[in-house]
Amino acid sequence: MKGLKFALLSLPVLFMACGKGFVENDLEKYQKENVAEIRAHLDAKNLTDFDEDLNTGIFWKITQENPQGEAANGLNRVHVSWKLSTLAGAELYKVAAEDSLFFDYNLSIFQGFLIALNTLREGEKGTFFIPSVYAFGGTPPASLTGLGQWEPVQLEMEVIKMYSETELMDWFISSNNLREPEVTNIGVRVVRQSADRPETKDVEAGDDINLRYKGYFITKGKEVFDEGTFDYTVGSGGLITGFENALTKMRVGEKVTILIPSEYAYGTQGSGSIPPNTPIAFDLEVISLN
Repeated sequence: MKGLKFALLSLPVLFMACGKGFVENDLEKYQKENVAEIRAHLDAKNLTDFDEDLNTGIFWKITQENPQGEAANGLNRVHVSWKLSTLAGAELYKVAAEDSLFFDYNLSIFQGFLIALNTLREGEKGTFFIPSVYAFGGTPPASLTGLGQWEPVQLEMEVIKMYSETELMDWFISSNNLREPEVTNIGVRVVRQSADRPETKDVEAGDDINLRYKGYFITKGKEVFDEGTFDYTVGSGGLITGFENALTKMRVGEKVTILIPSEYAYGTQGSGSIPPNTPIAFDLEVISLN
């Protein structure tokens, strides 16, 4: 049998099965029961073309192939649609393609989801029958009405597109009908909110300015993580590199939107509510020169 891909399992996951009070034998018991349930379900439906992964007990089939498609790498953002159901076909949760969900590898999600995502390439679809120890185990979320304890699930998934950070920033500009950006020497996108720039001085190192800012995520519907105003001496340090880099592309009184690659934002470590490897956006206004 063909095996599933596990390269992403070092990433953060929510392995719901390993709750308190359960030992290895308990997990093995539910695993065997679930595999038998899934096999019986497939036999009853005459679904004979599913592969079984002997390591996990997940049964799977790629229903739309694209062998040349890009594979998940844990760094890109993925536009993915998916539906979660019981074996009987009762829908538990659904994210349609038009919802433009960008799955972020930094999210906590059940392990079977990550295995499925890692198995599919860009442009592929697949169906996965997942034992409970790789799904929600003995503590299914209350939001998944109709899913019992230690119950296997069916996951149908389509990987619509893989986005690099550059592609993601350009997608954001295009989908929000923003102006053509000026791209700085380190890849920061500076989008002017007006074609008519104020007839004031360019911001330069050493200028003491008053700034208004609002920082938000590109892939979460502009979810704001910070905003406010502050005084700052340009070039004095203390700001993330991408923010500082964009300031010298502005004029006093000007408003811009900037998009910063993660390398010049909070990098591979992240900060507070900002996960690692996350490009971010800011709306900026240089209010005055002090």
